[in-house]
Amino acid sequence: MLSFAKSAITFLTCLTLVSSNPFTLRVAHHERGILTLSFDSAKAADTSLELLSTTPAGYFPDNSSMSAGIFAFEKLPGGQLKLLDTEISHGDGGVFVDVTPDGKTLASANIDGSTVSVFPLISPGKIGEAAHTFQYNLTQPGPGTGDSQVMANPHAVVFNPSGDIMAVPDKGADRLYLYQVHSTNHIEQIRNMTFLPGTGPRHLLFSEYSHTKTLMYLIGELDNTMNVFAFDQSDCNRGSDLNETLQITHLQSISTLNSETNRTEPKNEDLASEVHLSHDGRFLYVSNRNTESVDNIDSIAVYSVDPHSKQPLEFLGLNSTHGKIPRHFSLSPDHENRFVAVANQVTNDLHIMERDVHTGFLGSIVGKFSFGKLDISTKIGPMAVVWD
Repeated sequence: MLSFAKSAITFLTCLTLVSSNPFTLRVAHHERGILTLSFDSAKAADTSLELLSTTPAGYFPDNSSMSAGIFAFEKLPGGQLKLLDTEISHGDGGVFVDVTPDGKTLASANIDGSTVSVFPLISPGKIGEAAHTFQYNLTQPGPGTGDSQVMANPHAVVFNPSGDIMAVPDKGADRLYLYQVHSTNHIEQIRNMTFLPGTGPRHLLFSEYSHTKTLMYLIGELDNTMNVFAFDQSDCNRGSDLNETLQITHLQSISTLNSETNRTEPKNEDLASEVHLSHDGRFLYVSNRNTESVDNIDSIAVYSVDPHSKQPLEFLGLNSTHGKIPRHFSLSPDHENRFVAVANQVTNDLHIMERDVHTGFLGSIVGKFSFGKLDISTKIGPMAVVWD
């Protein structure tokens, strides 16, 4: 039996984001399941966040203990969640899901099982049986810190804005696998991109700037880099064999820690984690986790973005996360992304900061919430936070 906590982030990444005032947030917590909170920016920081409901983590009844689960919920008034469907994810350690823009296909990354599985979404709240399960292997261990590169670790699966490309970053193997999506039942690998040993590709996002040009921003967790690639394909070739027509250009690798360092040694204890882009496309954000000292508060790197430049990113500086191990953060869904919510896993808390839409930097704390006991020897706290 598997604890739902392993799959909480899977559910959360599938939620439709809509703006509201006050805002609603969903937090995947390692011990407490899915927590629903309201945030009212008009209130003081100590009282602006209120817990509305808790959905227990539960267990996935697959009778094997060898696979995580995918869960579909209906959102009820008052923040409650109603479980509608479950499906085995065909791999242990479910860490990430994404859904195609047309809402017909769901993909799940299973980091411990070294698999990515693809499912049809039959109807709202109904997940079909897996159409594909891709297995990943590691030929030899990499130089990454600890046990980070002793096996293949697909840490995410992300569809591009048009839904015809599926990207899988493998932290353990220092690779990025690209697939062409013809339909849920027809997905084929078109590229296998290799990175420098000890890069540790973790998460990524796509940003479409024209019908033919898309930029991909990919985090190197272990060497603390942000890597930028241009995807170019002509309009006339849309829907054709992307293995023949898609052109990918590496534009830039830049540090997530400062403006001087290109990349850190893979044994370094700083680990980049999450990436987000503001709605206006002007600022990119990456969170950093320092695992050496509990006294060092972690950070979010801020970059300005010029998509037309050969070097699209400029490092602007660092903002505090006001806690330890920001495994995940997210920008509020309003047009200006006025707020940033940060889930600090080790300090077991949530902080919301106001965002300066002109400079990109994060300002004062406008919301803070403690999820209970503080145990710096374990990672029992929040694993993800999204605005609903």
